[in-house]
This record gives sequence, structure tokens and C-alpha cells, in this order.
Amino acid sequence: KLCKFTTIRIHEPPMSIEGSSPMEFAVKSGNPEKQRTACLVLGIYESRRLTSSAEQLDAACGGALGNLLRRGDLEGKPGQSLPLFNLPEALCERVLLVGCGREREMDDRRFRQMITHMATALNETGATEAVVYLTELAVKGRDLNWKIRQIVEVVEDVNYRFEALKSKKDTARRLLRKLTLSVPGRRELSGGEQAIREGLA
Repeated sequence: KLCKFTTIRIHEPPMSIEGSSPMEFAVKSGNPEKQRTACLVLGIYESRRLTSSAEQLDAACGGALGNLLRRGDLEGKPGQSLPLFNLPEALCERVLLVGCGREREMDDRRFRQMITHMATALNETGATEAVVYLTELAVKGRDLNWKIRQIVEVVEDVNYRFEALKSKKDTARRLLRKLTLSVPGRRELSGGEQAIREGLA
């Protein structure tokens, strides 16, 4: 049985850098294993512990995700990431695993640092769009809309600096142009839309 998705798209005015194209943000509810996307972004806690969405994808892939992690390529520490390709039964082209550190230590600073690393790693993959499930992480004293605002602000900043500093040799390189942020269900779509607008303000 296929899961129905709902998406709200918000377009940001074009960036001021000449030749750049608009960055698009969206909120969406749906299961990770059903996402047809260039890149699916999932979190991994320290000691290779799967987040909820990573567990869902792992179950759909017959445990392939857990098996890959047990090889030791990613411990889940802050600042780590690992791109994966050709996961069985996954509809996405690639998966980017992002280290989240210890679950109980996730605060404002660490969350923004993690998103900065995620945005940088996404631009290294060459994917122009991605679906992000890091919104599910618990941050001390913060709600879903705060996390959405932070992701929008940080990704905008990373992409701006990436565009400004890239050399002429990198002009043909594809950058991230669309980011879809996961929310638990339809009830959170309206608040997520407002959070995107606030992050772009």
C-alpha cells in the first residue's frame, strides 16, 4: 500500500550572486523508504545507533543499512557523514548518513553544526535536491518549527558562501537547489510552511 504525501513549496527570491538560481524549500510528510529523490538524508547517533527514520529504511532494505554500518565506516560522531549508493529496495538514488553524536547532548549549537556539515556534504555529492529527516531529532527545549528555521538559515548561509568562494573551475559543478524537510504528518505542514518563511526572512 503506497503512502500519500503532501508537499508545500516555498520559493526564495534569486540569490544576489550572478548566475545563481533560486533555492527551493518544502515540507513533506512521508516514509523514508518511499522517497524518490536524488539524496535521502538520515541521522545516525554515536555508536552507530539508528534514528527512527534510519530504522524504517533499514527495515525496508532488509537490514542492509545496519550491515553497512557494522563495517565501521561511520560511528555517528559529530562531523561525520557517509554517502551510500544502491541500497536494496530504496527508491532514492543515494543516502547521506550524518553523524548526530550522543542523543542526550543535542543542543542548539550542536544542531546547527550538524546542519552545516550536512549542507557541505550535500554539495559534495553533486545532488541538486534532497529529502531531509534530521527534523526528527530531539533538541533540548526546541520544537519542530525551530529546527526547520535553523535548517533553512544554515543551508542558505552555506550555499551563499559556497557560491561566493568557488573558483572558475567549479562553475560547472552542481549545487543543492531544492531541500524537502520531513514533518511527522499533515497537521505539521502549515507550521512548517511558516517556519520556512521565517527562516528565509
